[in-house]
Amino acid sequence: MLLSVELAVAAPYARRAADHLAHAQPAWFLLAVAAEMVSMAAFARLQSLALSAGGLRVKLRAAVSVVFAGNALSATLPGGSLVSITYRTRRMRAWGASVPLIGFTHAVTGVLSTIALIVLTGVGRTLAGDSAQLVRASIQVSVACAVTVAALALVQHTNVLRRPVSALLRVWQRLRRRKDGHTSADGLLEELAVMQPPGRFWLLGLGAALINWVGDLVCVLAVCHAVGPAPASGKVLLAYVAAMTAASALPLLPAGLGPLDAALVLTLHHGGMPMAAATAADLLYRTLNPALIGVAGWSVLLVQRRGRSRRGRLRPQGPYRVADPIHERGVEHGHLEDVAG
Repeated sequence: MLLSVELAVAAPYARRAADHLAHAQPAWFLLAVAAEMVSMAAFARLQSLALSAGGLRVKLRAAVSVVFAGNALSATLPGGSLVSITYRTRRMRAWGASVPLIGFTHAVTGVLSTIALIVLTGVGRTLAGDSAQLVRASIQVSVACAVTVAALALVQHTNVLRRPVSALLRVWQRLRRRKDGHTSADGLLEELAVMQPPGRFWLLGLGAALINWVGDLVCVLAVCHAVGPAPASGKVLLAYVAAMTAASALPLLPAGLGPLDAALVLTLHHGGMPMAAATAADLLYRTLNPALIGVAGWSVLLVQRRGRSRRGRLRPQGPYRVADPIHERGVEHGHLEDVAG
């Protein structure tokens, strides 16, 4: 329904944008593809760094495959962001990650991605002449860092957290009709207390998060150049930040469908780009993200499903599961081979 409404509203502009798309410059489009691949690889690197903080090493190619598949789920299904988190959680469990490590990974990637976007916003506003925005961005980054440091310090004091965590887990175990809540709480707190990432981890993680956003930004800048005269880089940066902010306001919409496109097109047009060219840039960007990324991600999911089915036919039938040492080694070292998740 939402897609039909958006297509009906955008149809007149899309017809005018068709001429720009027909004369799009291939070199700029190839740069956009390369930038988007770098962006995806950087996010995969960020996740693998977070997992390594708990002692789990995952090869980059395995992490990249999960990022593509997760993005495909997020971009093509209603409420896809929740489905994507569930999928990534199951894959991390298949690699051998504990529940505390998975929670730490989700939290850290979210925090560092948010800080990186705040930094980009401050840079964009500063380039546009709003120097006060840089001060606001600095304050926001400081608050995010302070909250993160406080949370990491709190988990070191297991005695303080044991009672509330035990109470919460008792409720959860009661709902699931299990009675190992206290042991689970102790194990959870002990594993969390062990996680003390060094300063180098935060620098590398923030760098990966920045590359993730900058790669996507370069993709938008490249498609703008591909279809016509692009605005100044600072104005494209503001348009990009506005689009990402609009998409995050409605996270249950697949790929920010609607709000992201409207914000990107209108902000590019406000920055001096003709409406038809701005619409063409948005359509070209969408052929990459989520279209081509979605195709790649669903291909990964299909390969994983076939791998699961093949191993299911090879496993002996019965109440007991026989471990495959070779397969387990593949999971330990982060190979792309799938495991039942």
